Amino acid sequence: MKKTGLAIIAAALVFAACGGRAAAMKEYAAAFDTATKKINEVSADLKAAKDGKAVADALNKFNDAMVAMKTQGDALDKKHNLKMKGDEIPAELKPQFDAFMAAVKAMQEGPMTEAMKAHGAEPEVAEALKKIQATSKD
Repeated sequence: MKKTGLAIIAAALVFAACGGRAAAMKEYAAAFDTATKKINEVSADLKAAKDGKAVADALNKFNDAMVAMKTQGDALDKKHNLKMKGDEIPAELKPQFDAFMAAVKAMQEGPMTEAMKAHGAEPEVAEALKKIQATSKD
């Protein structure tokens, strides 16, 4: 009887753990989706930028998205006790992570490069870049 009871408890714990992981993956996926949407918005803003102020505004929006993603990621890590670094992305999150990385790459190789060529020397752009560098160090 004890073995049966322990088996039922173990099965319940495994089921709860799987449900917990599924919930965690859903929350992380939503965070990646939100970040990807923000990156795409920044790309559009950079494409539309006609002056240094508009470029700086877009870069500040990018910095805000980075800060929000880091804050949300830290909160999710604490809540779910799941630490992810670099290429340690769980398979369930691979599509969202790949979409996020593709959005970042597209922004950097296209709109950001063009905006820097056209307005990179302007003081407000330099200030926005300093904020991004400071955020990246954290």
